[in-house]
Amino acid sequence: MELLREAWHRRQADAVSWRQQKTDCFRVFHGTSEGVPGLSLDRYGPLALLQLFRPLVLDLDWDILERWCQEQLGVSQLVVWQRRPCHPPQLLYPEHAPEPVWVHEMGQTFKIEAHHRGQDPHLFLDLRCARRYLRHHCQKARVLNLFSYTCAAGIAAEAGGASQVMNVDFSQVALRRGEENAEANGCKRQHFCCEEVYPILWQLAGRPLPARARKRPQTRRVPSRQYDLVFLDPPALAKGFFGSVDLKNDYQSLFKPCLELLAPGGRIVACNNLAGVSEDEFRTVLERCALKAGRPTERIRRLLPESDFPALDSDPPLKVLVCEFASAAQAGADRPRGPVPKE
Repeated sequence: MELLREAWHRRQADAVSWRQQKTDCFRVFHGTSEGVPGLSLDRYGPLALLQLFRPLVLDLDWDILERWCQEQLGVSQLVVWQRRPCHPPQLLYPEHAPEPVWVHEMGQTFKIEAHHRGQDPHLFLDLRCARRYLRHHCQKARVLNLFSYTCAAGIAAEAGGASQVMNVDFSQVALRRGEENAEANGCKRQHFCCEEVYPILWQLAGRPLPARARKRPQTRRVPSRQYDLVFLDPPALAKGFFGSVDLKNDYQSLFKPCLELLAPGGRIVACNNLAGVSEDEFRTVLERCALKAGRPTERIRRLLPESDFPALDSDPPLKVLVCEFASAAQAGADRPRGPVPKE
């Protein structure tokens, strides 16, 4: 408990800022860098969510911890999950998980589920830095949100003035939650495409679909078109009909078609959450891919996770690199723009 108290004390200035920004979801204790690897404690609105990724070596009383969370964080309930590789997640406290609740980030509203069996309850808190960037860099932009999950990035982009947002994800459940989030935030410029990312990317970039895709009746068809900003956040492990996502060895298979559909002067926000890939390695892959594609980057800047995700060194696992490219005057003539893909 003492490490937890110290971590919360360090976040007092942040807590004031979060309240001012209408944010009630953040990391309270980041065990990897705050003394207990494999343990994290987050606030999600009225809930505190404790997750254990290793066997617990500390003697914690859940009732005492819940009272501390209620007094210090202003939550109503504590939820504790044990998560281990090759084992189904186990709910340790309470006996039954609470119903879904709505949380707030920078004035926007998102629905989360503490009993969701993924490692987050439908909102990745460490990507707040990227959503903040989108809120300030999407004015009149056509935005493509790939591996959109519950569409938090797309909703942030519309808040930043995006003229249209296309959210692409293979999970129908995630996109339905994204539609709920969009409706709750009064969004009017969101589009949703339930399909694997690869065939959508190929078509948007003007590439022909491979034979296996054409023979697959349920493959979504979309016309080629350009986007001003691409948000690319692939999961560490994903297998589908059209191939696997490999963040370490083959990120370029996703990045290259993004280059091909990117409008002159556009940007790609590329994310990689694999701990085994350093920022330098990731940056080199993107630069080489862009150079080979004939669209060298003008500038690459890194967005660091915000202060509630402290790192032991300057290279935290989550890498978010904003790649900026030449404008039309520098890159040559623009190509025709297609219509918005139909639902």
